[in-house]
Amino acid sequence: MKHTLLAAALAALSLHAHAQSEKGAGSSAVTIYGSIDGGLRHETNVDPEGNSDTTMSSNGTFRSNRLGFRGSEEIGGGNKVNYVLEMGFNSGTGALNNTNNVIFQREAHVGMSGAWGALDAGRNYTVAYRTILAFDPFKFRYPSITYVLSSTNGVRKDNDVQYTGRFGDWTARAEWALGEVAGDADYGTTKAVGANYAHGGLKAGASYSVAKQNAGTGSAPNYRDYTHVAFGAAYDFGALALAIGHVKQTQETGGARDTTSAWDWFGGSYQFTQRFDLTAAWYRNKAYNTKASAAAAIGDARKDMLITGITYMLSKRTTLYAEVDRTKLKGGFATGGSAKLNQTRQRGMAAGIMHTF
Repeated sequence: MKHTLLAAALAALSLHAHAQSEKGAGSSAVTIYGSIDGGLRHETNVDPEGNSDTTMSSNGTFRSNRLGFRGSEEIGGGNKVNYVLEMGFNSGTGALNNTNNVIFQREAHVGMSGAWGALDAGRNYTVAYRTILAFDPFKFRYPSITYVLSSTNGVRKDNDVQYTGRFGDWTARAEWALGEVAGDADYGTTKAVGANYAHGGLKAGASYSVAKQNAGTGSAPNYRDYTHVAFGAAYDFGALALAIGHVKQTQETGGARDTTSAWDWFGGSYQFTQRFDLTAAWYRNKAYNTKASAAAAIGDARKDMLITGITYMLSKRTTLYAEVDRTKLKGGFATGGSAKLNQTRQRGMAAGIMHTF
């Protein structure tokens, strides 16, 4: 692991030096960017005994930690070749943020862009993710606390070919993530379309995704139909901004009842000063036949969260943040799982500092 991270750091320095030389030649440029988040979170009723826990969300409490390389090259005719390589890391230990030790787990794609739009191939954020970003009150902040990331059709897809086109106030997206399963071109494949509209203070969007996902296991695959629908809107009045959204996904299981999950939310933010703002939101997740885990189980389930967060900008790149939240659990979310939670309420709070570079 140490050797892997050292190699990544040396690669970053090498790329930076190369970028400077290329800038001198006027043909291409590389940007090295990222963020690091140090925060603590306290949560009650984390187990059947009702114990509390204080943790450092070392992958990022307010914003996920990342280190990335972004570059482009002018190839004439108003066209560019673009690429992004982005890794996540654990600020508590310095390790990668995933147990599989995938270096560029966050993004790894290359493509072209021009007046006609952009086409990228590789590991990329889903169309649903990019669509929902426009109408999440917290804009995917506190990713391990709110429910929105789990509603985004997988957040990212491997082997993804994605088109983005901008037409006036509209942004259109389409993707085809290959399943690469021999014998059937549809198995494991995801296809999606989405559109966002932005004019004045109004932002709105919708997306539709279909897939043949494996409802079985690796040794006994069982590919079944999956659908995902998302839509919502936000309006910026100036200091005040409001947002509302809805997502529903259905996974055919071959059993008596399909797996269904629905997410709804409403919230807003108010900017008191140029440096200080407050955001509050209500999130609901309803599910049936969810996968068994310590906090979720097979059966009807519902959880409702109220969360309020504040941020203070120490500078353009440094943010202080704090939040408090309360969650009500019902059905399978309250009583089920391989280790039954047997709790109906949880309270949490978090605070920390985040720096971008």
